[in-house]
Amino acid sequence: DIHIDVGQAPWRRIELRLDRPTESGESVLWLWSNLPATIDARQIADLYRRRWRIEGMFQRLESVLQSEIRSLGHPRAALLGFAVAVLACNLLAVLKRSVEQAHREQFPEGWEASPCHLAVQVRSRYEGMLVALPVEHWPAWADDSASTLAQRLLELARHIKPSQVATSKRGPKVKKTREWVDGATARAHVSTARVIEASKGKRP
Repeated sequence: DIHIDVGQAPWRRIELRLDRPTESGESVLWLWSNLPATIDARQIADLYRRRWRIEGMFQRLESVLQSEIRSLGHPRAALLGFAVAVLACNLLAVLKRSVEQAHREQFPEGWEASPCHLAVQVRSRYEGMLVALPVEHWPAWADDSASTLAQRLLELARHIKPSQVATSKRGPKVKKTREWVDGATARAHVSTARVIEASKGKRP
C-alpha cells in the first residue's frame, strides 16, 4: 500500500508494455513517478530507459577504468581516484564517438566501438609513445576551437583499425539444464530400509 499525505503532489503509475519480455519473463513494467503533469508518460519511460546508460557507465568506471582502488583507504583519496576515473570516462566517450564517426560510412548502422578495447589500446601504447615522443613535443591543442579539435580527432581516429576496437555482439542466451541439485536435496538423508521398501512397492 502507498500512503500519500494531504497536500503532497500526486503520483502516477505508468504501465509499460514491452515488445519483448525481459530475461525474467516480464512483459509489463510499472513505473511510479511524481514528476509534474507537463512531462508525459512517454518521456518518463524514455528517461527510465536512459537510466540504464548511467548504470552502465558506473560499471565501466569500475571494470574498465578501475575506479575502485582498494589501496586508497582514505575517503578523500578514494574520492580523488573516483573523480579522475570519471574524467577519464568522459575522455574515453569522446574517443569512442570519434572512432565511430570516422568509420561510420564503411560499417552498418549498429556498429560500435568498445570502451574496453579502446582503454586497452591507450594503456598498452601510452608508455611507448612517451618514449618515442616526449610530452614537450606534443602539439598544443588547448587554444583550438571545438570544431578544429573535432576535425583533428577524426583525422587521428581514421588511423585506428576498427576491427581491433569493435564491440563483440552477444548471441541469444541458451538455457542450460542444471547439472547439480540444491544443498537441501544433497544433504537429505534417506534410510536404506526406506529405499528397499520403496523398491518393493514398485514391483508388479
